[in-house]
Amino acid sequence: MTGAMAEVVTYVFHLANGRTERIELAFDPTTFLLRDEVAAPPEAWVALDFHQCPNCPLSVGAHPTCPFARALGGFVHRFDAFYSYEKAVVEVTTSQRTVIANRPLQEAMASILGLIGATSGCPHLAFFRPMAHFHLPFASEQETLVRTFSLYLLGEYLHSGGGGSVAVSVEGLEAKYRAVAEVNRAMADRVRTAFAKDAVVNAIVILDTFAQAVPFVVHEALKELRPLFALRPAP
Repeated sequence: MTGAMAEVVTYVFHLANGRTERIELAFDPTTFLLRDEVAAPPEAWVALDFHQCPNCPLSVGAHPTCPFARALGGFVHRFDAFYSYEKAVVEVTTSQRTVIANRPLQEAMASILGLIGATSGCPHLAFFRPMAHFHLPFASEQETLVRTFSLYLLGEYLHSGGGGSVAVSVEGLEAKYRAVAEVNRAMADRVRTAFAKDAVVNAIVILDTFAQAVPFVVHEALKELRPLFALRPAP
């Protein structure tokens, strides 16, 4: 590995049968893109045109493998012996904190899959990368909504030049989440075809449930958060 030292996030899964799985993810310190550590030849299920997302902007010629699937391909097979409802104790270590949780495996997998998707290079998941940089494992739904709105609006502000002269809104967030939902559905089809057990598929379903809900709750969630800022509800 060359250049600046990578940012590292480590997940350690203590699984139901006593097995321990350690997954160390290294990220570029500038872009926070996941560094490709997969050395083995990619399996058929990670090919770009295998259950390719209908909204995928990538071409097979330039990208023979799906970035998200390739990033998952290095470790998801380790969990194919487990069902989604089995409990796991998971330790997540970042440079700022260590979080330990006892969760059903599908919830634990959803946390790491969300981080990997955001940093894999998938064009439709790239807008999650700022949130991934400040990774908060096992965040509640409200915490995730606050982080989503806050970082999205900050991004819009910065894209407008950061001068405060251009109005920003959450309208574009709905379209982004609709695109994310398509990615999640296609990725679930990939994984469902390649693996016997349901832990990884159900982890994607958890991510997709939130992605599909966001376009319908954007404005309601903002109303819910208004009291925290002592603002009057919109008429």
